[in-house]
Amino acid sequence: MATEEPSIETADIVAAIRDAPAPVVNTRYLADEFDTSLEPMKNRLAELVEEDVLEHTEARDRGHLWWLSVKTEMEE
Repeated sequence: MATEEPSIETADIVAAIRDAPAPVVNTRYLADEFDTSLEPMKNRLAELVEEDVLEHTEARDRGHLWWLSVKTEMEE
């Protein structure tokens, strides 16, 4: 029986990106920060793109990159 990983709070993800050494992070960086696996992290980040919290691009054959949306940046 598979158990669903707990959802990571939006504020925690935003804080992790703000505190990162660069303003753009990859999925692995955030998965490591929250001690979770890649697929659940990617799914959670995709939700935040839909909510206009994050922006995203896929670097061909290199993975996914994530950064704070202008809306999120302006909220601070």
